[in-house]
Amino acid sequence: MAYTNEFPIGIFSQNAYLEQAHHQIEYEIFYLDEGSVEFGLEDSVMTVKAGDVIFMHPGTNHYVKKIEGIKYHYYAMVFDSSVLGNQGEPIRNTLDSIRVSRYIKLPDAVLMKLRDASTFSKEKTFGHELFVKSVLFDIISCVLLTNQYVEISESIRTEKGHTVNAIDVTISYIRDHYRENISLDDVLKITSYSKSHFIRLFKKNMGMNLTDYINKYRIEKSCLDLIYTSKNVTEIATENGFNTVQYFSKTFKSYMKCTPKQYQRNGKNIIIPSN
Repeated sequence: MAYTNEFPIGIFSQNAYLEQAHHQIEYEIFYLDEGSVEFGLEDSVMTVKAGDVIFMHPGTNHYVKKIEGIKYHYYAMVFDSSVLGNQGEPIRNTLDSIRVSRYIKLPDAVLMKLRDASTFSKEKTFGHELFVKSVLFDIISCVLLTNQYVEISESIRTEKGHTVNAIDVTISYIRDHYRENISLDDVLKITSYSKSHFIRLFKKNMGMNLTDYINKYRIEKSCLDLIYTSKNVTEIATENGFNTVQYFSKTFKSYMKCTPKQYQRNGKNIIIPSN
């Protein structure tokens, strides 16, 4: 296990994957190095074979279904765009302004580095964070050099002008401060909007109010901790911005339709570390 709240890249080497459709707030790169599986991606299902690499943007629904009698093994890199710099920095802006192809081709040398990164992270080799980050940059560089992406139209990104900028700034603020108490007044200070105007615009653009969005983000972060860390529910609730375990459990169940402990137990039964 290599995912922590402190380092925004998780890298995993596993022989089983969640079979229930799910999505996450991070990017994910899925590399199948052994066997074959049925991979569900949004509304389609396809057979993925050894050597295939899938790039998933945040919010992409996906799952893996095992093919009868076929064992498989995969590597996955899950990362937050904050690893590329602060909001507005050129490298981060590059990723934000493109849509990477779902299937990408990577050189064998890069795939080997991805496998090595998993080993170094598991063993906590000195400097493993730097090595993992370098692998991510290798992958993104390869995508750009080989044109495995489409650029998001500038008109689409800016057609809503200041409104989009204000929402982007708010989302960035939430991602940076979700462990803290976030009030509407805090957000209004960074957007310069009136209370009523901001509430209306946020609901229109995001489909939910500010509190619901913050809780949804915190719950999705908590899901990763429940599966990929050994922290208990109290620690996870506190570290993800919930003041009480009771409120965390109630909010978690309203979003995930199960308790945190049930989710943790079911998730750990699926995600089995390889030897």
